[in-house]
Amino acid sequence: MRGSTGKSWTRFVTTLFVLCAVCCGTPAAAQPSSTAAVLIVAFGTSVEKARVSYANVERQVKKALPGREVRWAWTANSLLGTSSGKKPVLSTQEALAKLAAEGTKDVSILSLHIIPGAEYNDLLRTAAAFEGLPKGLRRVRLAPPLLYGTDSLKSVSRLLVRSVPAERKKDEAVLFVGHGTHHASGVYYPALQYYLHTLDKNAFVGTVEGDLDFEVVLKSLQDAGARKVWMAPLMTVAGDHAANDLFGAGEESWRQRFIANGIQVRAIAKGLGEDPAFVAQWLEGLKKLSDRDAR
Repeated sequence: MRGSTGKSWTRFVTTLFVLCAVCCGTPAAAQPSSTAAVLIVAFGTSVEKARVSYANVERQVKKALPGREVRWAWTANSLLGTSSGKKPVLSTQEALAKLAAEGTKDVSILSLHIIPGAEYNDLLRTAAAFEGLPKGLRRVRLAPPLLYGTDSLKSVSRLLVRSVPAERKKDEAVLFVGHGTHHASGVYYPALQYYLHTLDKNAFVGTVEGDLDFEVVLKSLQDAGARKVWMAPLMTVAGDHAANDLFGAGEESWRQRFIANGIQVRAIAKGLGEDPAFVAQWLEGLKKLSDRDAR
C-alpha cells in the first residue's frame, strides 16, 4: 500500500511539473528541432575544469545520434539552480517537463552513473512517472549505467586495464577508486575487482564510501608487496572527490595516507568521461534504445 501511494504521489508531482511548464510556455527559439531527444543525466560537479568530461560525452552523443535534441540534468540537489556554462542546471523532472512543454514526444535518458544505485533507481521511477502523461511525453526510456550485468563488468575491466599509462611497470599496482555506496548495487565494485584480477593481478578497486575503503585497499596493496600505485578515479568526472579525497594535500587524502605508509603514488587525474572508449560503453546502451524504437 505504501509503495502504491508513493508512486501516485510521484506521478502527481511530475504531472504538476508538466502542467506548469505548459502553462508558462516556451520561447520559440528554445523549441527542439525534432520530437525525439536525448537527456543526459549526471550527478554533476562544482569543479569547472572537470566538466571537460561532460563536454566530451555531449560531443559523442551528438555524433552517434545526429538530429536528436540533446539536454542535460543533474541529480545533485546542492548543485541544482547553479550555472553550467550559460544555462541553469535543471533536475531530471524539470528537464523532462521542459521537453514535454516544447512538444517532444520521445526521450532517451543517458545515465552517466557508474552503477545502478539509489540515484539510478530514482531515474527509473521518474522515467516511468513521466511516460504516457496526457499531452506529454509518449515514451521515456532509460539506458543502463556503465556497470550493468556481467558483460559490462568484463568490458569495463578491459577498458580500465588499457587506460593505464604505458610507463607503468608490471610490478606496480594500479588502483581505480569509485564513489561507493551503501546501496545493494555496491556489489558491482568487488565484482569489478574480480574481473580486473583475471586480467591484471596488480589491479585493484577501492571506494570512498562503502566496503572497499582505504584500509581494505591498503592491506591488499601491502599483501601484494606494492611499493608504488597508480591511482585513478573510477568516476565520470575528476571532480571534488578526485581533487580532495584522492589526490588532495590534506593528510586524510588517499594519496597522503599511501605515502605515509611507504607507498609511492602516481596520479591519473582523469574522469572516465574524458576517454572516448568509456563514453562508447555508455553509448552502447543508448544506441540499443534507439534501435529498439526504430523497429
